[in-house]
Amino acid sequence: MTGRTIIFWTGLAALILSGCTKDETAEAIEMWESPLYRDHPLAGQIWKPADQRHATAGEVSAALKKADYVLIGEKHDNPDHHRLQARLVAELAAYGGRPALVFEMLTGSQQEPLDAHLASHPDDAAGIGAAVGWEKSGWPAWTMYQPIAQQALDNDMLLLAGGIDRDMIKRIASGGPDAMGEGRAAALMLDRPIEEDMRDEMRQVIFDSHCQQLPEPMLDPLLAVTLAKDAVMAERMASARNTPNRNVSVLIAGAGHVRADWGVPLHLKRIAPDARIVTVGLAEVANGVSDPAEYAERYSGAMPFDFIWFTPRVDDEDPCEAFAEQLQQMRERRQKKEDGESN
Repeated sequence: MTGRTIIFWTGLAALILSGCTKDETAEAIEMWESPLYRDHPLAGQIWKPADQRHATAGEVSAALKKADYVLIGEKHDNPDHHRLQARLVAELAAYGGRPALVFEMLTGSQQEPLDAHLASHPDDAAGIGAAVGWEKSGWPAWTMYQPIAQQALDNDMLLLAGGIDRDMIKRIASGGPDAMGEGRAAALMLDRPIEEDMRDEMRQVIFDSHCQQLPEPMLDPLLAVTLAKDAVMAERMASARNTPNRNVSVLIAGAGHVRADWGVPLHLKRIAPDARIVTVGLAEVANGVSDPAEYAERYSGAMPFDFIWFTPRVDDEDPCEAFAEQLQQMRERRQKKEDGESN
């Protein structure tokens, strides 16, 4: 752990747990890596939706200590989210357990090269990216995730892939969960229907998260993929926790997969109905929005986490503009292909 990292955690804990003076506030602002709204009144604050009140880092730690499953949701390109994830993973290890750490970003086909790398370089988190071909994955740079993995290796944790490979995602999108192979959907309990209201809400979230630009026929295939992803991550977490000497399983994933009303917790509850599950959503602040309850609009009017930990923003770009451009490019490529086939 670098001196800079130690300073960050010490300063942030002081800010959140003890209140802060003006000097401490200035110091905390300097330690954020995300550039926007570091002085936002919610940056560094924790909200407990069930009680509609602010919480402390100590409360989060106490909840994690009692959990069987811990899910920490992120915005993938926010470096402060990954630093907070590394902190929480380190705290779990400090309790004396030996957690298993599951990454959404690593797929099944990457598990073997990951294991091979760690067999020969058991302490080398930096080399994992090259070993698994991370640069081809489309995720943000491995250096963002490296501190989380290093905490795992330093504390004798299992590192496990929780994601589904792209070719399988395509098969699920076109053929539903049965495309995963004989008996696989049933093993993941994907043959169990979900409530119609929940299904409708999930479809709406998918539509909204794609800037309301998706054709209606694409919603059910994307929903099938989402359910499959969440079920696979839940299965991986449950299997890891049942490994000898592992008393807690931790998931690093996008915030949408961590939400407690569906997401991975829905599938964990099917596998282990009595399990103690704690979800922590890491959320970027919005300019001019200082009431935590107002952030419920991001999640269809609910705040589906046990805790929400606010951080500064990476950028203020409109993702829908970029998505609209991508859709237009896709349409143009499809039209060119159709024109070529008709000639």
